[in-house]
Amino acid sequence: MRRLVISIVTAVVLLVLFVVLFTFVRRPYESVLLDRFGTLIPESQQVRLAYNWYLKMPSDTVVRVDQRLHLYQGPLQEVITKAAAPISVQTYAAWRIVDPVKFYKKTSGSDHAAETTIDARIRGLVGTKFGEHTMDEFFNMDQTKVNSEKLEAEISREATEGSPDNKIPGLKEMGLEIAQIGFSRMAFPPNVTESVYQRMVAELSTKARDLESKGLADASEIRAKGDQQAESLRSNARVEAGTIMGKADREAMSILSGVQTTEAARKFYEYWKSLDFMKASLTKNTVMVLSPDSPLLGVGLGNLLQAPVEGAGRPAATQPSARAAARPATPAPLPQGTLAPRP
Repeated sequence: MRRLVISIVTAVVLLVLFVVLFTFVRRPYESVLLDRFGTLIPESQQVRLAYNWYLKMPSDTVVRVDQRLHLYQGPLQEVITKAAAPISVQTYAAWRIVDPVKFYKKTSGSDHAAETTIDARIRGLVGTKFGEHTMDEFFNMDQTKVNSEKLEAEISREATEGSPDNKIPGLKEMGLEIAQIGFSRMAFPPNVTESVYQRMVAELSTKARDLESKGLADASEIRAKGDQQAESLRSNARVEAGTIMGKADREAMSILSGVQTTEAARKFYEYWKSLDFMKASLTKNTVMVLSPDSPLLGVGLGNLLQAPVEGAGRPAATQPSARAAARPATPAPLPQGTLAPRP
């Protein structure tokens, strides 16, 4: 029985030693390298016992490389833009390890060493790219504003791949890759903020005055064209109105001339003039005494009292005789003593 216990304990100890010294477990998000006397054995050449459970030699050093995304948060750096205008920029980057072997050889598996290299590379690219643009292109809202997404993509690509002329190597030589770069802050340095604001205000005021002047010039031109069109319309209207009035006057004269030559018009004219005479003769407080044979009974008042003109609402039998109609419209002078004031 004792031998059985010793055998079981020995087996357990040997099993534990085997698991500790001869195996290791790889996590899903990491890559594991085996450093065997200075030679790196990649994961593809390792012996796997089960899911994520691998064999190794007791002398092997297990190098674990985390292949998840790492976040780099850069410091606030001051960069000089075109025309020597400084601005402060803070950059962040998401990076990962794509080649564990290169990464281990270049940095000995140190994330800190990798971030140091990333910081230097990104700071240099940010200074170079921002120096190609003016400050107004970053803070202006018009069409000349820099496309920040395009600028971020350029920095990310050159940081990973290297410079276009291949003089500056990229981070891929270290087994690293920049997944995304962004600007978490972009502002004016405190010592130049007031002067920058004043300059921007002056520039915008100049643009506003230019736009106002252009607007006033356009408004004057539009008003001048409108006045010209209105005057043309008024002139054409006056010509057309004159033509219509002339045509109407000709038609009216034609109608009047046709009416005035009739017998009824002549009789109405005599009747109307006699009324005017009576109106002028009879003033206030005037008494008129007429004898039956007075000339006024033949014209004027006589016509008014005895026989109105044809068409005045009386029967045709009451019309005056041809002798009375032939008398002149102007009556004879009144006899003396005919008119007497009222007592």
